[in-house]
Amino acid sequence: MTEKRMTRRQLMRLSAVAITGLVAAACAPKVVEKIVKETVIVAGTPQVVEKVVKETVIVEKAAPEAVKVLTFGRHWSIDFRGQQEAWDIGFMDRHPEVVIKRTYNTWSEHNRIVPTWAAAGEMPDIIYVHGRYAFPWNHEGIVVSMQDYVESDTEFNVGGIWPEALRLYNYQGKQYEIPYDHGPLVLAYNKDIFDEAGLAYPDETWTMDDLLEAAKKLTDPSKPQWGFETNLSILCESGAPHVGPWGGRVFNDDDTKILVNSPECITAMNFWVGMIHDLKVSPTSAESASFPGGSFQAGGVIAMTRLASWSTPGMHMFATFDWDVDAWPAGPAGRKTGSFGSGFGITRDSKQADLCWSYIREYLSVEGMEFMWGESGRGSPARKAAYQSWMDSEIAPENAEAYLDALANYAVTGRPYQTLAGGEIGDVINRHTDLLMTGDMSVEEALAGIEKEGNPILEEAEKRLKG
Repeated sequence: MTEKRMTRRQLMRLSAVAITGLVAAACAPKVVEKIVKETVIVAGTPQVVEKVVKETVIVEKAAPEAVKVLTFGRHWSIDFRGQQEAWDIGFMDRHPEVVIKRTYNTWSEHNRIVPTWAAAGEMPDIIYVHGRYAFPWNHEGIVVSMQDYVESDTEFNVGGIWPEALRLYNYQGKQYEIPYDHGPLVLAYNKDIFDEAGLAYPDETWTMDDLLEAAKKLTDPSKPQWGFETNLSILCESGAPHVGPWGGRVFNDDDTKILVNSPECITAMNFWVGMIHDLKVSPTSAESASFPGGSFQAGGVIAMTRLASWSTPGMHMFATFDWDVDAWPAGPAGRKTGSFGSGFGITRDSKQADLCWSYIREYLSVEGMEFMWGESGRGSPARKAAYQSWMDSEIAPENAEAYLDALANYAVTGRPYQTLAGGEIGDVINRHTDLLMTGDMSVEEALAGIEKEGNPILEEAEKRLKG
């Protein structure tokens, strides 16, 4: 497979992008006529740039025999599409025989529409895959294995990607997708509220007892203001931070059994429920819902909460107060939190797997992750070598290193992600934890009910998996 190598100089040219200046090189020898202006975010900074309508015009103007059209299905929001399109222009610059055509879906639409595309045999070459959907899509053959490319392309260095991130996309011992980001949950706090109360900020020495004591001191019903916000979720990345510090587990290692009805999990969940209903230092779900855009982001309402790395761009954009993050507090059994992520895979409908890999190997290289998700501040890259670029970005919180420390030392991939019954199990668990939030069910009743209803569903899913 012959291809042009991407250089750091080329990437720097992208990061200082003036898109109209790149178009001629990216599209030559194609004829491009239609140009529109729109506001996009490039490297995290809003600015007006000239954007070529490549999806329609380039394909129509190019000689068919000279073009390889590479198609994508993604869910990027409007504010991130400029970064994506800048990358794609750079790729076409390095591969002038390639034209890139993109389809953008909303988050919810994408996860519904991919199976529809698959049923019709009309999937793009490469699709975005959230970790939650990787296992069922791989089992159904929607995405194909990239194991041969991973093994033969030693320069790609898949070993530089977090093992916890790769785990989400490994099916039957083969790598089906490659992750681009993987982020944990850590403790976020409103520095303004702490300053007003004269309390020291959280740090890596904090325990759950410290969290509780601070939450009590920072709660003021007259404002109203709560010391901590929790939603009691124990699905995916939310399970480990809720029960892990007490030694509890929500699922076993292969997601065939729910383990939540244990003394450790009961103790852990009583701790969080008590913060809501007994001590009232955490809002109920109804109280949280009264603040559009999120109660922590609203400012002056919540002193502390859990925050995933992928939520930091929204905080940077909308928070009107000073905030930061630090380590998730340790419990009686130590420090534990959850993590999750997203990646990209080649679909079974693609007839040009080699070209797909040429794109993916650059896109998900160290340099690619630095440009797309590091320097832009979009999220925590799945490669440790690219992580510094995110921590140095203007969008990342001051102590973004807390996320890196969590990934390196105490974060685990949230479960379930190895079952065909993920949606059904999610419904069962959410229904019970919603009743915990409202105070209409005890912890003991809820956890016993989750096991009673959930385990038969997992057993049936395992039978389907084995045929």
